[in-house]
Amino acid sequence: MTLDARDLEILQQAMLELHEERDTAAFRDAVPAILRRAIPADYFLWMEGGVSRLTHADDGTHAALDVVRWEKPRRFTAERTERLLSLLDEHPFTEHARRTGDWGPLRLSDFWTDAQLKRSALWRDVYRHVGIGRLLAAAAFRGDRVGTLNFGRAPGARDFSERDRTMMKLLLPHFVQGLQAAERESRLASGQADSLPTLGLTKREVQVAALLARGRSNDEIGRILAMQRRTVEKHVERILTKLGVENRTAAAVVVGGRLGQDGPVTPPASVRRVRR
Repeated sequence: MTLDARDLEILQQAMLELHEERDTAAFRDAVPAILRRAIPADYFLWMEGGVSRLTHADDGTHAALDVVRWEKPRRFTAERTERLLSLLDEHPFTEHARRTGDWGPLRLSDFWTDAQLKRSALWRDVYRHVGIGRLLAAAAFRGDRVGTLNFGRAPGARDFSERDRTMMKLLLPHFVQGLQAAERESRLASGQADSLPTLGLTKREVQVAALLARGRSNDEIGRILAMQRRTVEKHVERILTKLGVENRTAAAVVVGGRLGQDGPVTPPASVRRVRR
């Protein structure tokens, strides 16, 4: 599918906005509008799950599934979410992905007519209650977590086009990268760079050092952490002394080695559902 000049302009703007500096809460607030300007839809949903803990008992090992859901507007209840998860094996997207390795973007109309949809348990128990008759979705993989990015339109509405599918395919990796950056920003703001205290740094120095390792200037660090430039400079001086290095570049190498980097966003060879 070839995008026209207007679509390319919309795509570029959405990519830029997805990579703006935000914490997780601000990212969640901003993203539905950003993506729905590129892919018109009535409804936005990001749902991601992974194993939060394993417990061992006499009757075997049990996994708890940690599910994160955010949407605009809010339509899913906890009960509807639970029911959707219980029907994943019956979802046409799941069957197609397991058989072909194609994780989308996919439309409901790629597999079902409206009549087939309305005969399904997915419609009866979930979609009709949340006003979804048209659906465009794709999966994204982050370590041991799998998420789906979903756009919905009302029953009877115009279906998603090949243009919409192409826009989603191009925007999905930028969405995931923006989400990971926002999560890192939130961790840094709360001082949760767990591997750095072993270097002898204070909690505030951990925050400054982690931003320094990402190439931030003193002015940028000050804006992110709400600190005066001179205060940032003093923290940087103490960090260099404690690390025993002479400049910011050397400090960034030391700190970056402790923090590590996020791995690539690629699907595993196989994905298994975790049953509760």
